Amino acid sequence: MEKIKVLIVDDHPVFLEGLNTVLSLKDPDIMVVGTATNGQDALERQKELKPDVILLDIKMPVMDGVEVTRQLCRSCEDIKIIMLTTFDDRQLINDALRAGAIGYLLKDSKAEQIIEAIKHANQGNILLSGNLAFKLSGAAEAPVVSEQSGLVNELSEREISILRLLSVAKRNSEIGEELFISEKTVRNYISHIYEILGIHTRTQAALWALKNLP
Repeated sequence: MEKIKVLIVDDHPVFLEGLNTVLSLKDPDIMVVGTATNGQDALERQKELKPDVILLDIKMPVMDGVEVTRQLCRSCEDIKIIMLTTFDDRQLINDALRAGAIGYLLKDSKAEQIIEAIKHANQGNILLSGNLAFKLSGAAEAPVVSEQSGLVNELSEREISILRLLSVAKRNSEIGEELFISEKTVRNYISHIYEILGIHTRTQAALWALKNLP
């Protein structure tokens, strides 16, 4: 089994060093391939190191975590980003998920919880800690996953099939193989799905599918 390559991004040196040490020692399936201390540095390190999962602080100098997430998800569809922060504000959680983050954890999470989150994220599973999930539990409070079941009627059967596959973290190539269509055709379908649903990322599409498709 290949190790999960992790990049840690945080502007607090003590936390950065401590988390690096914990992850490197606690689980043999995880390999910390590098660290970064600001948003711009994170973009450059991602290109260089090609991590599977990025642990990303939300408040950083030069460029904040939400903007880093937005740029990374536009340029690299398979990247998995977990926000790891001290802020549990509902708006920040929504902003991070809209940008494409697949998970949102607080820094007081136990090491075992962070390790579990990394493994879940690497498999494409969306993860929020329990209290944060509660914050997003109401439709009016959670526009990212709001009830829009009426839009199902505007989707073709093929688009619904693609949404279901997105919700279980299938890549474009895997979706194409399963549905016997080209990867370019998959991308075109996904672009149309985004337009219909008014969304911009695979994470949002997966959240929508999980909430609105039977």
